[in-house]
Amino acid sequence: MARRKISYIISGIIIGGIIGSALSYFLSGIFPKGPVKNLFFSALKVGFSAIELNLGFFNITFGIGINITLVTVIFVFLTIYLLHRL
Repeated sequence: MARRKISYIISGIIIGGIIGSALSYFLSGIFPKGPVKNLFFSALKVGFSAIELNLGFFNITFGIGINITLVTVIFVFLTIYLLHRL
C-alpha cells in the first residue's frame, strides 16, 4: 500500500508539473501586466548551472533547473488528489 501512495505522489508531481507549466506558460501571455500576473506566473528558479568536465577526448556537461510557479504547484496538488481519489 505504501508503494502505491508513493507512485501516486511521483506521478502527480510529474503529470501536474507538466500540465501546470504548460498552462502557466499559455495563460501568462493572456493576462495583462499587474500584480495578479506576477503572483501566479512569476517563476522561482531552482537548480544549478551547467558544470562541464572536459578531459580532452571526453566532455560531460551536468546541469538541472526547475521553474516553479503558483499555477504549477496548484496543478501538482490537484493531480495528486485526483490520482488518490481514483
